Formats: sequence, C-alpha cells, structure tokens
Amino acid sequence: MEEEFGQSYVNAAPFHRDGPKRGYWVISVRILDEARYFTYLEVAIDAIDTLGGRMVIRSPQVIVGAGTPKPRLVVVEFASLADAQKAFENVAQQAAMLLFDGIAEYDLAIVEGYDDFG
Repeated sequence: MEEEFGQSYVNAAPFHRDGPKRGYWVISVRILDEARYFTYLEVAIDAIDTLGGRMVIRSPQVIVGAGTPKPRLVVVEFASLADAQKAFENVAQQAAMLLFDGIAEYDLAIVEGYDDFG
C-alpha cells in the first residue's frame, strides 16, 4: 500500500472531532426531462440551503466502478446524521420531492460520515 499511496498517506493521523459525524444525502439521478430538471435544481439548491445542507457533489459525469447506478450523482452534506434525516422529513422537502415526479428517477440514501476531515 505504501508504494501505491506514499508514506504520508499510510502514516496519516486519524481525523476526529468532538461533535457528531456529518450526515449525507447520497442521491443517484437519471434525468427524464432536462429543461424541467435544471429549473427544479435551482429551487432544490435554495431549499437545501434553508434546511442547513450544503451540496458537495453534483456530478454530471460518473465513472462506474461496479453495479449500475444512475448517470448522475448528488451528495448533500449536513452537520449530523440527525440533521440530514430531519431535513429529509421536512414537510417542504417532501413536497419538493413530489414535484420531482416525471422530471427524474432517483435513489436516495441518508448516511453517516466515517470521520470528519474538518
């Protein structure tokens, strides 16, 4: 492993923080109606910001290593897993997801980060 990643990576100190680990929405998306999707996306970004989230990945290109994920990947970060779950359960967010119907197909998982890097 050392040859592949270098000594500094192998001996790196673990990152930790005192508070809870961050929470994430991991969303894979297949766009069905591109024009409506990008209009919806602008509204979604504002809603995510209001709910305390931050979009950290919005990738139009996904290189698949295994399996058959949808062609786009979105990752939204929250301060904790509880915050990510609370934001997803928010009434406004649920209504927004209903608007997504017919615009795109998606899979969404709410996950806890492993360790915090900052």
